[in-house]
Amino acid sequence: MATTDQAKVPVLHFPYSSIQFIADSNQCQHLTDECIKYLTLEATGVVRFLLQDALKFTRKCRRTKMITEDFESAMKMRYLEPIVGFRLSNGNLPFKTTTAVGTNHREVQCIDDHELQLDQVITAPLPKIPFDISIRTHWLAIDGKQPTINENPEIVSKADLTSDSLDPMKSLTKKRYNLDASKIKTSNPHELSLEQQIYYKEITEACVGSEEQKRQEAIASLSTETGLHQILPRIVLFISEGVKVNLMQYNLAILIYLMRMTSALLENKSLYCEKYLHQLFPAIMSCILAKQLCARPDTDNHWALRDYAASRCAQMVKMFSANIHGLRNRIVRIFLRTFQSERLPLVTHYGALVGLCEMGQEAIEELVFPIIRPLGDRIVKSHENAALSSMDKITIDRINGVISKFIPTAYRTSRQPSDELEHFKHEFGSYYGPRLHAQIIQLRQQSRSSSSQSSQNRQFSSSSGSNSRPPMLLPGQASPSSSHHQNPGSVTPSRSPVRPLNPSLSRQHPQSSTVSLTPANSHENVIL
Repeated sequence: MATTDQAKVPVLHFPYSSIQFIADSNQCQHLTDECIKYLTLEATGVVRFLLQDALKFTRKCRRTKMITEDFESAMKMRYLEPIVGFRLSNGNLPFKTTTAVGTNHREVQCIDDHELQLDQVITAPLPKIPFDISIRTHWLAIDGKQPTINENPEIVSKADLTSDSLDPMKSLTKKRYNLDASKIKTSNPHELSLEQQIYYKEITEACVGSEEQKRQEAIASLSTETGLHQILPRIVLFISEGVKVNLMQYNLAILIYLMRMTSALLENKSLYCEKYLHQLFPAIMSCILAKQLCARPDTDNHWALRDYAASRCAQMVKMFSANIHGLRNRIVRIFLRTFQSERLPLVTHYGALVGLCEMGQEAIEELVFPIIRPLGDRIVKSHENAALSSMDKITIDRINGVISKFIPTAYRTSRQPSDELEHFKHEFGSYYGPRLHAQIIQLRQQSRSSSSQSSQNRQFSSSSGSNSRPPMLLPGQASPSSSHHQNPGSVTPSRSPVRPLNPSLSRQHPQSSTVSLTPANSHENVIL
């Protein structure tokens, strides 16, 4: 029923004839149909947005009918010059419908201007001259007493002050109806107890300190402690300000530690981080899209920080997009905006590409596939440049690694892969088309070989199970295999998988199994 009701709602558009008439009146007679269609859609969209904003002003003013002042306010809010001369005093529109001459008798709307006689305008009396600006004085006090005039404030007697102090409800009822005496509510300070202050100091120093054991214990405490509700605003502020300061100082190690603190807060199920997304998201996005994160970008592994921050960003979008409307669209819009600017370095494009790929299969199909071709064209242009820096070469290799990791698998999952090379060149360009074509064919061959090997293993197991049968054993008789391979009193060890020591601190990289880096200001390896 909802779909049928929505289908019945008419969609209003500007008629093409009106746009054509306006173009003809402005001496633009040679407009194509596509141009008129584009102008019609553009004008319809602008007017629709203005009407929506004007409706907001109407509701805010608690009116049931929209007036011209609401529309002018909407135009001012969108930095448009308001139309002057349309003040409706009696509610009637100052327009009239007439038939245009020479336009196949089309009906047009025009302003209903009254015709004025020239002799009446000449003989009409002149308007009054407006008053000049003047300064007027008044008595503030006469012999120590304040006169009761309009310019002076109201005098409150001593009896009224006494009654207000003795009966507070009386003063409250007076202020209730005094609309002019509005005061801004003062903010209450958020104080912490002594134990909470000590814990906050110890936990922040341990998280960004030089001792790895204390750092791991502090991260584990942040991810499991259930009594961090009072300290959570301070910790989030510490992360946000820490990212700002260390981005300016190119301190890669501290940025990694701050991102690990963010991950620990997200893993803590007892914390409610939705109120602090306006501080966490800018810090994470800065670590993804920053032009430079360390003092030596060509040698330090700042790529691990970008990958780790991108995964945390995708995790936050999945966690809070159901409660916050448009969160995913805003984050995706920031990533896509970086590809539209050619002035940004390739390092920023790498961060945006990783951020989009971490969003999942749907984001890769809808957003990453269309940007591979222009990204490849820019890489080709940079290769043609003779002054290509070593940092750009490393960035191009990293971008190729990300595309090789995510795109072939997503393409095989979403579409039926084609064997034609021209199809890939047409969709992904001449740079990435042959690469993706070869990788997808290789994945297909690997899947076929693995499926054939698994079928052969199943046939071998079924044939061996039908031919070899275990011998019949009498009660109390041991099997010959056990007697030959196991000594009396021996214990056969069980094969169990070895678990990692700390899986939350490890991350797989497309080119290496474990990503480690050595910060510029320390001699320890930081493992994400």
